[in-house]
Amino acid sequence: MAEAAQIETGLIAFLKADPAVAAASGGRVFGGELPAEETALMPRTALVIRASGGVSLTGESYLGHDTQRVDIVAFGPTPRIASELLRSAALALRQLRRGVFGGVLIHWANAAGGTLSGREPETDWPRAFQSFQVMHGLAAIEE
Repeated sequence: MAEAAQIETGLIAFLKADPAVAAASGGRVFGGELPAEETALMPRTALVIRASGGVSLTGESYLGHDTQRVDIVAFGPTPRIASELLRSAALALRQLRRGVFGGVLIHWANAAGGTLSGREPETDWPRAFQSFQVMHGLAAIEE
């Protein structure tokens, strides 16, 4: 049986490969949450890709593909810088074309809502986020 694809891993690889996002984030793009070693250095620019539920577009099929809603969370030293980083990441995702990134076949990424900015409730770090719906293959692909 094939290994399951990790959509966060694919999106991290895609965003790190984008020159504008890599420059704006300092290459700090993570899945799920910030690593412990990063939290001691916050607030600074960083992106976190988090799965956030949503409706599957292929739920009643046997396709080897599915959709996943993800939140792109951008942090920065100021609210403005966090929002600028989010805009860079959102633009890159809107321009994503079908390809294999980090061992994941990603077909497309579509905005699933508008942006929201503010501060992280527990830490008071400036952040902005936007949700995207991503169509991807379910099986990992060896690169």
